[in-house]
Amino acid sequence: MSSPCRMFPGIGSSLLLYYSQAADRNPILLDTAPPVSPLPSATTSASTQTTEDPNQDLVPTGTSTVPFFPRTIHLPPSPTTTDAPSSTSTATRTLPYGTGPASAASEEYQLLGLGIRTVSFLRIQVYVVALYVAKSDLPKLQEAMVRAFFTSTAHGDSTVSAATTLVDNEKAQLRRELVEGPKDGRGEKMWDEVLRESGVRSVLRIVPTRNTDFGHMREGWVRSINARSALVGKGNVADKLEEELEKSVTDFKGIFGGGRKGVGKGKVLMMNRGAAGDLGVWVEDEVSEQAEQKKGKKGEMKYLGGLKDERISRLVWLGYLGGGNVASEEARRSVVDGVMDIVERPIGTLATQVV
Repeated sequence: MSSPCRMFPGIGSSLLLYYSQAADRNPILLDTAPPVSPLPSATTSASTQTTEDPNQDLVPTGTSTVPFFPRTIHLPPSPTTTDAPSSTSTATRTLPYGTGPASAASEEYQLLGLGIRTVSFLRIQVYVVALYVAKSDLPKLQEAMVRAFFTSTAHGDSTVSAATTLVDNEKAQLRRELVEGPKDGRGEKMWDEVLRESGVRSVLRIVPTRNTDFGHMREGWVRSINARSALVGKGNVADKLEEELEKSVTDFKGIFGGGRKGVGKGKVLMMNRGAAGDLGVWVEDEVSEQAEQKKGKKGEMKYLGGLKDERISRLVWLGYLGGGNVASEEARRSVVDGVMDIVERPIGTLATQVV
């Protein structure tokens, strides 16, 4: 019997058009496993200048919907502090649009890697995500990753000097384990150690390619937290510690439970991780499309809330960096490229530009 597609030649293209239109009408669920094969890394392309801001160095993302990400962003030295508003308070603090201006009082963060989050077998694009690291913390990242590599190897040498430079076969092994970590779990454990002990400040910058619901994003992050909770001892320690983690997860959900329902297409969501692992969440204010086109106006970055429990940010970050089911395989591979560019340089000679 002939297949339906052969009997009706137009049925295949019609179905694809239907699903594409349906995706545009509805927010995308973020709970579908990402595809196994990654897209080509966007960070291998040359950076581009735009007429909108000729001084802004941009990197192509690989999607026409959100075509570029900045190579550097600037944030206050410590956007989250010990006296930061709780996740349930109505904070009114703001940042200028997207990145914040460079100033003597700001901290520069450099792009380490980026990628596109996709869902379903149709590879529907949901958002572009990038990891930025504080420029002054890049040497810390280099030393911490080298130390974590030696700790994770068979001999478990945790006393290795921070000044050690990896030889060629060790570099190849490190890259392999960071990309293929699910086989033995060492890649995820290395990232866990780096995040837990290095004090490296970093930012996850997310820009949806279509209107995206906060609830779906939140539940995707919570699933990642639960899937990796064994790394922070849940189920293997006293009940009190487990209860504290569960409370922190509830507080994390509360950050996204206010009056705002989600992030619009092309708008910026930033999560920053401080030196102590404290979490801060910022989202770009909604500005009418007419105002953007006619006046070039952009919304400020509104502070949604924060958490002091470093385990939450660590587990959210691991959802992009380590384990068998990351949110974007493309982003993980791109970040690994950025990490290897740092690690492969002699200790003490780290250049400022990463990707």
